[in-house]
Amino acid sequence: MLTAIGRVAARRAPVPRLTTRLLRGPANRPNALPFTAARSLIVSSWMRSPEKRAAPTGSKAKKTAASTEKKKTKPAAKKAKKPATKKKAKKPAAKATKKPKKELTPEEKDKADLKELKKMALLKGPALLPDSGWSVYVADNVAAGQGKVTDQIKQVAGKFAGLSEPEKERLKSIASTNNTANKENRQKWIESFPPEAIYMANIARRRIARKLDKSRIYLIHDDRQPKRARTPYTLFVKSRFSQVNSGMSSGTAQDTFRAVSEEWRSLSESDKQSFKDEAAKEAETSQALLKDIKEKARAYCKAQKGSPSQVPS
Repeated sequence: MLTAIGRVAARRAPVPRLTTRLLRGPANRPNALPFTAARSLIVSSWMRSPEKRAAPTGSKAKKTAASTEKKKTKPAAKKAKKPATKKKAKKPAAKATKKPKKELTPEEKDKADLKELKKMALLKGPALLPDSGWSVYVADNVAAGQGKVTDQIKQVAGKFAGLSEPEKERLKSIASTNNTANKENRQKWIESFPPEAIYMANIARRRIARKLDKSRIYLIHDDRQPKRARTPYTLFVKSRFSQVNSGMSSGTAQDTFRAVSEEWRSLSESDKQSFKDEAAKEAETSQALLKDIKEKARAYCKAQKGSPSQVPS
């Protein structure tokens, strides 16, 4: 049995010629070992000590390192891009053909005109409080959902007639306070609109009354509206009425007007000239203000999607 030193020496010893011959395997010796078995023996002997193998050197080592580096840095295969498909051009949208406007009958035109006038007339004013003793009493004693309003009014009328004088005075006091509050609220409501809106509202109210054959017209009183120029006679009456009325011991307002009218007719043309000049100045100012508000009224109607033709020329 060989020692460890003997085994190492055996590994390093050169292969004898006899072994080489055996490896070649002569054909006339059937008991000779085949080449593969001998090769297997030599390799297994060499593999027992892998620490003895030397790392490749020289050009062979460089080739090995280069092939390893190529494997690491090999770029990933790019995905083939799909060919860009041409976008189909959008067809222009067909223009909608405007339908011809239906011709309105005279009745339909009148109805449409009345609707536009009501919108322009500002018929819905501010909420007002009851401004009389009777209206205050009705507001306190007539309730919705308590039967027919006409029946309730009949009952309230009977009760109101039987009220005492102190109670009626109390209702009148409340009505007076409400009347003052109504004036303030109405003025605030008027001033919430521009002057041209009130101007058009009064025109619309006159036309509505004419269309509906109404005798009474409720116009909106607005001090911002251009005032109609006074005549020379009107200016003379204003300047003389109080003096003539105070000089009369008795008589009515009609008597005073008659006396002032007689005095006007007795004046000479030179005495009337001062009143005529004042009236001419007022007329010039009034025409300028009226022209200005008409232009603003046309712009207002256009902004409200109304017809500027509603403004009088």
